[in-house]
Amino acid sequence: MQYRLCKKTDIEGLAEAMSKAYSEEPWNERWSRERAVRRVQAILGNFDSIGVVAEENGAIIGGLLGYVDPYADEDFFFVSELFVVPEYKRHGIGRNLLKELENELKKKGISVVQLMSIEPNETFYGKCGLSKDDVSVLFKRC
Repeated sequence: MQYRLCKKTDIEGLAEAMSKAYSEEPWNERWSRERAVRRVQAILGNFDSIGVVAEENGAIIGGLLGYVDPYADEDFFFVSELFVVPEYKRHGIGRNLLKELENELKKKGISVVQLMSIEPNETFYGKCGLSKDDVSVLFKRC
């Protein structure tokens, strides 16, 4: 297993891995190739974006994608996506992707990681040291 920062040539592999990861419970989502590529490109096109890749035998099996979110007195890092293909889940890959991100963020002097999660994943994130803050996510379909 290898962990590394992503390159532009990883976009297709990241999109494919993300599609596989979200095809099972609790999401059951069906991503077209085009929509998945667009999602990965959109995240990596943000200000000071970072992508971390988990790779096995040359194939991308997981990824973490996000960007720096400048704020009043410090920068935060917002994780937009963290995913592992189904056959590799529960092998510590998600945790290792977060550790690799933290190593990169230390180099940048960033000490806060933020993300939004569905309830079934909150236990995993808690084990990784993340906790809920006081912000609520509000939603309206227009």
